[in-house]
Amino acid sequence: MKADRSWPTVCRGAGRAVSELPSGAPPDILALDFDGVLCDGLREYFETSRRTYARVWPDGPHVGDDAFPAFSRLRPVITTGWEMPLLLRALALGHSEPAVVDTWEAVREQVASDGKDLRGRALADRLTRELDDVRRQWIATDPAGWIAGNVPYCPPAELCRLVAEPGRTVIVTTKEGEFARRILGAWGVTLAAIEGKETGTHKCENLRVLIAGHLATHGRRPRLWFVEDRLETLQHVTTHRDLADVGLFLAAWGYNTEKTRASVADDPRVRLLDLGRFRQRLTSWI
Repeated sequence: MKADRSWPTVCRGAGRAVSELPSGAPPDILALDFDGVLCDGLREYFETSRRTYARVWPDGPHVGDDAFPAFSRLRPVITTGWEMPLLLRALALGHSEPAVVDTWEAVREQVASDGKDLRGRALADRLTRELDDVRRQWIATDPAGWIAGNVPYCPPAELCRLVAEPGRTVIVTTKEGEFARRILGAWGVTLAAIEGKETGTHKCENLRVLIAGHLATHGRRPRLWFVEDRLETLQHVTTHRDLADVGLFLAAWGYNTEKTRASVADDPRVRLLDLGRFRQRLTSWI
């Protein structure tokens, strides 16, 4: 499905107090990843990464618009934001798409280690800082252009309806919270909370905090669902016994591959969720 930038922003406000829910009802808390679940930011990622690449490797091979298709196809290999400029660097240096798909960790380590002055962890830290700085400068000089690179997967009116169904809807993302808030604000969508990169915790810990807060307020564990497009994150949740009752959904429309989606067909914990069902009432998800 192609996102339509003409959708109007039609509502504000979400979340309401809900008493104990019967079985089969919407969750008390819906936790959503942002990139790859609510927002398709490929155009923004590419341009931000390209500008960052030019800062960090000013003498490197030029990265033109023709690199965007490969960048888009390879986006699923990325686990953290600082890898995106490094992916462009790998492509500029001639690493093939099959090599990146099959051996991204090895390619990433090789590219991150070949610098004369900046390599390894120091390079990752520099890329992280530069990415955020590039975004802030872009927002300061061309806020509309920056927003236009971040497209909702479904109309904002539908998002408003969706996030209002549970007792509480929150964003759990490795993106800086300030950027997610700005995008959601432009769409007219307000959620109970946004847990961004600045919280400095793994998403499992975010889920624990949500559970503990509900338990303290309502005296019972919440019915909690978590939607994420990265299977490794969901699989990590399944390794924690104290999160065994969290409903886990893999966003089939996000930054993952057909092979990854096929791998959860018989998974007892992780449900594959397509965009059509995501856009329906939450009770249709299960």
